[in-house]
Amino acid sequence: MSIDQSCFDPLDDIWWRMGATLNWWDSTLGHPPAWMPDQNEARARLTGRRPLLLRALALIHEHRTATTGQLHQLDPRLPARPDSRFWLDMLAAGLIDYGYPFNPDGRTACTPRTIPWMAVRLPAHMQIEPALEDMGFNPVQIAALGPGPLRGARQYDRHNLICTDLSVRARQAGWHTLGEAYGRFSMLTGDPLAGNGGPDLILQGEHARVCVELTASANMALESKFRRWDRILAHDTCAATHVVWVNAARTGSLLTTLDAYCQTRGRQHAADISQWRQTWATVDGWHPQPGNPQPADPQWCRGTLTRMAAMFGFDSLDGWNLPAGFDTGLLYE
Repeated sequence: MSIDQSCFDPLDDIWWRMGATLNWWDSTLGHPPAWMPDQNEARARLTGRRPLLLRALALIHEHRTATTGQLHQLDPRLPARPDSRFWLDMLAAGLIDYGYPFNPDGRTACTPRTIPWMAVRLPAHMQIEPALEDMGFNPVQIAALGPGPLRGARQYDRHNLICTDLSVRARQAGWHTLGEAYGRFSMLTGDPLAGNGGPDLILQGEHARVCVELTASANMALESKFRRWDRILAHDTCAATHVVWVNAARTGSLLTTLDAYCQTRGRQHAADISQWRQTWATVDGWHPQPGNPQPADPQWCRGTLTRMAAMFGFDSLDGWNLPAGFDTGLLYE
């Protein structure tokens, strides 16, 4: 029996005694274990649950790594228990990998029914677009899952799970959030030359955008990261953007370093993870409020096509008979 997923705290060092990564079962390696459903049967069941499957994949891709409990908190329609049929079917279909904490005593507990909690990610060694095409999903539905290739991205699991925890808490506080997949400098600035780097998490409010940089070490690149943000914040599109450098190290000394870098920068702030996720207040007293954020466009593809039609002289899309799959509002509820 799995423990209540709400008991999982990514800051609890009990889960990271063996390092900052999890023990992952790779869907592309080895034979499937006996407890895993048949792949064809799993894909047939998932095809009958298209909206829920797309929602799960979009959230996983956006946040890189998340526990099933965190995904349930982001969208209550998704099951929290790792041994639910839905997650087992996604594993069998090759759409996700699953990970669990290493056990220092060497005993094995590696099935979704016995592990304390289960993290999921997109497969690290393959892209899932071909599998989705085989299941009958159209290009717009696949594109709506988020930018970039649909595969697992390299990152420390502790880092990703802390960011997902922050996303859950920020949404509960009234913010819209965008995970790392959307945190690209080119998307923030509208400048394709700005590059694909970016923040770990974005909080979007009514009047402000808060970019979260989760930091656990003061390495040699830290100062250059601050200078890069100086250049990004100088863009007109980032006039209402702030950066919060969150100390996620196990000691408080890094917070002093982050605060020192921020003191001469008007829209860059330092915060400690324990304080930030509870009060959203920074060391310098800045306390952003979400207000009433505007909802995302549920028909982004139709809006894009409308603008394209206008460029070619068409008044509207009336009569184009666009399929219902072009309306992907289910991903933005």
